[in-house]
This record gives sequence, C-alpha cells and structure tokens, in this order.
Amino acid sequence: MRRAISITVLSALAGLAQAENTNTFDCTNFLQFGTNIDQTRAAFNKSPETMAWNWFVCLNQPVVQGSPDLEWETMKPSDQVYLPNGAAPGTYDHRVPPPDQVIAQAKAQGMNLTRTIHNLNATQQVDGLILQMGGAVPADQKGQAVRFQLLMGKDTYDYILQRKVYNMNGQSVLPDNLVFPSTAWELKSAWLWIGTDTAYKQTLTNDGYYIAQAYYKNDDGSYEVGYAALSGLHVINKLTPSWVWTTFENINNRKYTVTNAPSSKPMTNTTGPTPAAQPVNTQFQTTYPALSKYELIGVEYQPINQVLANSQLESAFQSTSSCLACHSTAAYSRDDGYFNFALTHTGGITYPTAPLPESDFAGYKKLDFVWSLKRAQWQR
Repeated sequence: MRRAISITVLSALAGLAQAENTNTFDCTNFLQFGTNIDQTRAAFNKSPETMAWNWFVCLNQPVVQGSPDLEWETMKPSDQVYLPNGAAPGTYDHRVPPPDQVIAQAKAQGMNLTRTIHNLNATQQVDGLILQMGGAVPADQKGQAVRFQLLMGKDTYDYILQRKVYNMNGQSVLPDNLVFPSTAWELKSAWLWIGTDTAYKQTLTNDGYYIAQAYYKNDDGSYEVGYAALSGLHVINKLTPSWVWTTFENINNRKYTVTNAPSSKPMTNTTGPTPAAQPVNTQFQTTYPALSKYELIGVEYQPINQVLANSQLESAFQSTSSCLACHSTAAYSRDDGYFNFALTHTGGITYPTAPLPESDFAGYKKLDFVWSLKRAQWQR
C-alpha cells in the first residue's frame, strides 16, 4: 500500500500564485488514476502543474517498501518491446537480464545485482544530433553524449501486443488508427554518464542528481558498465485525448551539458519553467528535499500552438519544440512509411508547434501520438 502524500501547494493560474490550499494526493494505483479517473481529470484541470508534480513524486517512490528500484525504473524499456528480430516480446512482467558481460562487470564493481541496471542505448535526439557533456565534467567525459532510455507502462505495452504493432509486419497491415487506453504511460529519461568515477559520482549526488546503475554497448560490441545521473525526464500519459506531456530537469544541468556551437556555452532551457510551473516547483521542492534539485519545465495537453522543451532531450531546437504537436504526427503509411514531421523553412527545416490538419495524413494510419513505434523492426 503506497502512502498518501500530503502537501501544501499554491494553485497557479496564468502563472500567478493564488490562494494557498492543502492538497492530499494518494499514490495508490496512480498509474490507473486511482479509483475515479474523472476526479483525476478534474484535479488536473484545476492545476496541471500540481498534478504533474504529484505524478513525479509517486514515480520516484520505491516500487515496494524496501526495494532499491523506484516506481518508474520498473517500467518496460523499449529495447525489450521492439526486438531486433521483430519477434513477439512476451509478457510485460518478463524482464530480459543484462548480458553476461555486463553482469560480470557489475559484480566486480560491487553493484547491487537486485537493483535495475539501465540500458542507456540511445544518444541521438529527434534532430539526429547529440547533446554533449562539458563544463564541470571530468576531462574524459567532455564531448561525450548524454544518453537516453525510453520506457512504457503496462497498459501501453499490453495495447501494443494486442494490436501486434511491436514489429513492422503488424504496423504495415493496420486496418485502422491506433487508440491507446487512457491509462497509457511513457517515459523518456536523459542521463549524464559517470562510469566508475567515484569523485564525479559524489559531485553529482551533492548536486541533487538521482544516481542509477547503467550500461551501454560500444560500437565494437564491448560494454561500458557504471553509474549514470538522471538529468531529465519526460513523463506522459493519456489522461486527455491529446495526451498529457510533462517534463522535468535537474536545475544544475547547465554545469554539465553544453551547446554544440564551435564556442560552446552552458546548456539552458529557453522554454521554462513556465510561469504556471514556478510557484508549484517552489512548493514541491520544499516539501520533498530528495527531489528539490528537479524542476517542472511545463505541461502540454491542449492542441494549440505552443512551445515546450527539455534542454536534455530537445536541446538544439527548443524554440520549435512541442511534444504534443510533434507526436500528433505519429502515423504510418504502407506506401510512404512513417510521416515526416520535419517542415521546410527558409532553406532549412523546422518542427510543428501546433497540430497539422487531418488532410495532411491522407493514406496514413494514425499511431495515437506514440512515436516509439518507429523503433519496430521487420520480423524475418
């Protein structure tokens, strides 16, 4: 049984702090939106930023009392959904253990083998570029990429299995648009690689980063095993028809990540925290010291023209980043492949900040905002 979290928050309207009130949020069954989804929607509509923080707090509690893993760490990683051979991935609760080489290194390093070891298997952002580490990172990490991992909740996973769209074979014969259940969740995490540098690990711990066990595969087939620090987290669910898009960052990211310009500068977020998020950040950061170095950048849920980005996940195109608008283009055509949401603009490309007209998707099957399906492979 999860404990209820009692917090005092300031409701935010148009970015201004209004009357102070007491809000009690129960983490029990929160991934199903408790016992009454309509009550959750009503509370969300009253203050989306407060609900975003409630979810963030619940996700960062131990999955069960005494567990070394947080709630979100036990979600299904995408590499165990979209398999290289396009095969059916099995049940949600089945977890593929890390490779033997990873386990051997982890054991030699004295890691907790009952705790999750995250596979940080991605470095490219949507625009195909990487975000570089720099600034106060150790010399051997300068210029190295921030790493990413995508995870999904049980109802997201089960729907993918039900519709058989975990491979390209299933997507190519879709008879209609996908419609995920309202209790679907996805998370995308960004990580600063630490490796085995204990001094650097302590520095990041002191700066309020959550430290996890992790690994990734090198181009030559060998594995790097060590620790990583959570620098950003997208948290999305389908409480509303256009999904709810929330994003969090560590406030110290500018010290450890830099722009890709020839003369690099500290990486900052140009889209937030939004005025509505700022007072709610203050309240939750005060109430939850362990999460006090993370801040909500903002919330998207209305299909309107808007910009919201995570500096760790959309670093180079923040001014044209809208999670909702880009994901609303998730679609597949048997003849033309995946919909191309990159728009030509003054000799270059940009990305939509408002949903495109439905006429643009003639001949496509809509994937209900879930671009992770693009990771599917053909079953041969």
